[in-house]
Amino acid sequence: MVMAIPMTRPPTPLRKRKPEWALAIELRRTQLQLSQEVVAERAEMSQSYYSDIERGSKELMGLTLGKLLGLARALDWTLLDMQRATGVDFGLAELELVGEGSADVYPLDAALDPSRPGAPVDHDAVAPGIVRPLLLRADTEEMQGTTRASIRPGSILHVDLNDTELDEGRVYVITDEDGPHVRLYTVTRLGAVFRAENRIFEDIPADEARVVGRVVSVASDYDPNLN
Repeated sequence: MVMAIPMTRPPTPLRKRKPEWALAIELRRTQLQLSQEVVAERAEMSQSYYSDIERGSKELMGLTLGKLLGLARALDWTLLDMQRATGVDFGLAELELVGEGSADVYPLDAALDPSRPGAPVDHDAVAPGIVRPLLLRADTEEMQGTTRASIRPGSILHVDLNDTELDEGRVYVITDEDGPHVRLYTVTRLGAVFRAENRIFEDIPADEARVVGRVVSVASDYDPNLN
């Protein structure tokens, strides 16, 4: 009599638990009601690459700075937001740091009320020596030109809110009835004005503007040599 030998199945491997940071990214995506494909497109990476991140098989700290920034923007986060949500330390300081350190970057419209700047659009290291920093994105072509004072749209303006004393040849963030502007202060034969580098924009008389602060430094590919 031949006895049947019962067959035993190999044990099912345990599914590896997702790291907490990957769960936070997946949660953010689902809260925004976005597909993986959409997030990957926004982040300028392949869908499979993003999927590896969300599964936790591709380490967040292994990404380049460019990919980290792209991922954060795709999820409507700043890098600081992503650091807080995922618990992964990117070495970013909180906004309370003043002067040397890092801070959130806001749209130029935040100059209308710096005490309530709204939602940030990026994060950047603050230029040394600024007493009261406000980092703004140059959402204007007013200062785009060919001289050393030229500022490309999208550059990050490091503004010192404590420096409102006008000095000829310096660049300031100002506001008037038309909104915020980035302009160079100069004195002409007709009086003091805030002048745009891009000459399609008219001068703004100095007595018609409110000075928000001086642009101490600009983070861009160009060197405006403002200091």
